[in-house]
Amino acid sequence: MNISLIGSGNVATQLGMAFVKAGHRIVEITARNYEAGISLARNCNARYNDNLKKLHDADVYIIAVKDDAISDVATQMEVEGKVVAHTSGLKPIFLLTDASSTHGVFYPLQTMSRQQPVNFDQVPIIIDGNDDVTAGILIQLARSISQKVYRAHEQQRQWIHLAAVFANNFTNHFYAIAEKLLNEQGISLEILYPLIAQTTENIRHHSPALLQTGPAVRGDFRTIDKHLQMLQDKEKLQALYRVVTESILLSHNT
Repeated sequence: MNISLIGSGNVATQLGMAFVKAGHRIVEITARNYEAGISLARNCNARYNDNLKKLHDADVYIIAVKDDAISDVATQMEVEGKVVAHTSGLKPIFLLTDASSTHGVFYPLQTMSRQQPVNFDQVPIIIDGNDDVTAGILIQLARSISQKVYRAHEQQRQWIHLAAVFANNFTNHFYAIAEKLLNEQGISLEILYPLIAQTTENIRHHSPALLQTGPAVRGDFRTIDKHLQMLQDKEKLQALYRVVTESILLSHNT
């Protein structure tokens, strides 16, 4: 397909490279950030464009920008009859109505950065469309880069996004807390790598609810009290520890 990519951030960069690898042609990279846009355009063998009102002809227009910018971008586009999709897990597809009557969602469920290449082969891509034809085109595009393609309506997609925040963003925040606690004792986070890897492997085969370990699920209040005592000079972490511990206690005693 001929693809017009709007954006030059993490998602746009990774999708652009994946589309090129799959044999698609990136017609143009449209971005406000000149340096990032030019760099991505060169990597995709595409032209650089900075004017949303002068987009070149393409089969699919992918809007890969921050969620709050999607509506503004769509209202400036004039590509009626073409397939337009945004990459947000949360935002509704009706935001794209002004851009084209054929619109949908192309949401890759993966954390991304410009620096770390993403192997899209096993990345779930969530598709939605305002009609079956539009969804079908986006599914075809998604299947060219991934084996894990799902069609989900808006409410399902939003719950997937929320679940991903718990599973990834919140978990990573806890990793950062663990790293800080260890570093204060002159210990590297590396000591937890095997534990983290084994936990991740375990949930591939069993429900996380069945795998919960630790003092809370055991009802080991002496250990819990000791941990809270250790955190007495870190009030916010102590409060966070209490909330999470109470959540585990409630989950495993109901």
